[in-house]
Amino acid sequence: MKKALLIFAFLFLTACVLPAFDNTALQLSLWAPKAQLVPPEISISGLKLNLPYGSNAQVTGIDLGFVSIANEQGSDLEARVAALQVNLFNKTSGSFAGLQVGLVNLSDTSAGIMVGLVNSASSQVSGIEVGLVNTSLEFHGIEIGIVNYTEFLQGLQIGLINIATKSTVPFFPIINFCF
Repeated sequence: MKKALLIFAFLFLTACVLPAFDNTALQLSLWAPKAQLVPPEISISGLKLNLPYGSNAQVTGIDLGFVSIANEQGSDLEARVAALQVNLFNKTSGSFAGLQVGLVNLSDTSAGIMVGLVNSASSQVSGIEVGLVNTSLEFHGIEIGIVNYTEFLQGLQIGLINIATKSTVPFFPIINFCF
């Protein structure tokens, strides 16, 4: 019983002290922003566990759970994730770099690898996208999916429907490329 009380007291004091810093190595979240260890404006450099939903403006390291959101609401920080991110739903309203695995992966810009049913970037993607549906404004790299859509393509699309609207060949099934 004493051991359990000591552990509880340690965790409570840690949770009280962590928000005093701009950066922490651990984020445990049940439901952001109310039920998480540190507030969303604190940067995470280490492990972020979203059980089921967590939100922080900046994450570097490992991001695991069900739903992960990185946005700058209520923060002076630009949303930025550089991590191994494995969640059912991943959303970064800023830049993402690393490996993103989930059913749905959304970001403004992405550099790295996105693997999911739906991968979408509202701006630029550099790297590899593997999914049923892949969309972006500008794509540099390799897209593999059933439907691949981009406006500006510099790379390779492999899929049933490949669309690059501002390309010499705006639609081509199976393989589409522009270099």
